[in-house]
Amino acid sequence: MAYCHQLWKEHHIQFTISPPRKSVYGNYMHRNGIHHISVNGDLNPESFLVTYLHEVAHLLVRKSTARRPRPHGPEWQKAFRMVMRPMLDSAVFGPELSHVLHRHLEKPKATSCSDPVMHRLLMGSKELDEAEKDEVIVDKLPPGTRFVFQSRTFKVMRKVRTRLECMQEADLAIYRFQPMARVRLLEPNTETDNRPIFRLDKLELGRRFHFNGKVFLLKEKRRTRYLCEEEISHKHFTISGMAVVEPL
Repeated sequence: MAYCHQLWKEHHIQFTISPPRKSVYGNYMHRNGIHHISVNGDLNPESFLVTYLHEVAHLLVRKSTARRPRPHGPEWQKAFRMVMRPMLDSAVFGPELSHVLHRHLEKPKATSCSDPVMHRLLMGSKELDEAEKDEVIVDKLPPGTRFVFQSRTFKVMRKVRTRLECMQEADLAIYRFQPMARVRLLEPNTETDNRPIFRLDKLELGRRFHFNGKVFLLKEKRRTRYLCEEEISHKHFTISGMAVVEPL
């Protein structure tokens, strides 16, 4: 499409068609002075186009704003409306999707998936029904729910702004998931679900705890972080009070 090619040429985009990714449809990165955009190759044409323009909007914000604004704040919303407008005016999309896109652009969300009507129109009912047979969106899961993602088992802990903090059960490491990441739900497991889990700032000084596969001793508080001694090496580390740990 001439319009997309024009944007690619004008902004010197390093463009990549990526293998399917469960956590994202596309990605923008500015590295070594080069604008990189990737879009999943398994998307249908309409979803591919919207995802590409979504990432171009990130590029425009990066070029026009010296500071680092919120990823999907007012600056990005304005840029996304601007790059989408030619596509809406040229009747690239069908009447139904055009109507939904017009409404969506009044206040664009971080992902098209956040608007369930638009998501279904973009992805196609059949594709969604197939995807939803064995998987769920992580944003729909309440705290404490166990799931599998990329062959690893996690537990939902809490929501932080637009992401969900989830604990990997193997080593208690904390990962942040995009809300629309698709995961496989697990049945409750008594052995893992009954383990006591707390934030580090809720433990008393002198308490031993398990964190990221190691055992630590909580030594002293330092503002928002805590000085902790690793039990085997006796090395000292500062750990955020918000870290999720397993008391011993």
